[in-house]
Amino acid sequence: GADHAAMGHGAAAGAAAAAPMDHSGMSMRDPNNAPADMAVGVGVDAIAPAPSNRLADRPQGLDDVDHRVLVYADLRSLTPNKDTRAPSRTMEIHLTGNMERFMWGFDGRKFSEVVEPIRFELNERVRVTLVNDTMMAHPIHLHGHFFELVNGHDGNQPLKHTVNVAPGGKVTFDLTADAPGDWAFHCHLLMHMHAGMFNVVTVRPLAGAAS
Repeated sequence: GADHAAMGHGAAAGAAAAAPMDHSGMSMRDPNNAPADMAVGVGVDAIAPAPSNRLADRPQGLDDVDHRVLVYADLRSLTPNKDTRAPSRTMEIHLTGNMERFMWGFDGRKFSEVVEPIRFELNERVRVTLVNDTMMAHPIHLHGHFFELVNGHDGNQPLKHTVNVAPGGKVTFDLTADAPGDWAFHCHLLMHMHAGMFNVVTVRPLAGAAS
């Protein structure tokens, strides 16, 4: 199982996530950097022009400490991953927000504006990339499943159900949708979840359910 304390669920992690960020790497709210399906409205105050893989970065607040800091790139499953299939498709989900107005969502939409869940077919293998367009870290949690964090340890990718996505960063995981039903998918900073960074993942044993 995952260590929730290490995933940024505590009050200290929340305070660190709110620390001032260097905005120089972000192009504020340029629609040219947004994917076609993103709703670029008042709920999006920044879009990362070149999101990077930050799995080897130290967490905020631990950048300059002398001791060793465990990072996502260090994690490795002790047993080989069970599902060795290559993903049959890819999906990109953007974590978006407006910090001044305290609006949060996925792909520019808060949950109350979402009319479609995220759909997977039962036992489908999908590679999902989370892109953080905001200036805060977001620990994203999927109920009902463990996913494999793509961190360079092919065949022994660590199993997680929550992953912290750094500001301006991106995280990729491989998911085998093996639990039928409807599952919550949300930011585990609950104030962000209640403000709109929430959706439903639906897994159905139907041919074409993911289309």
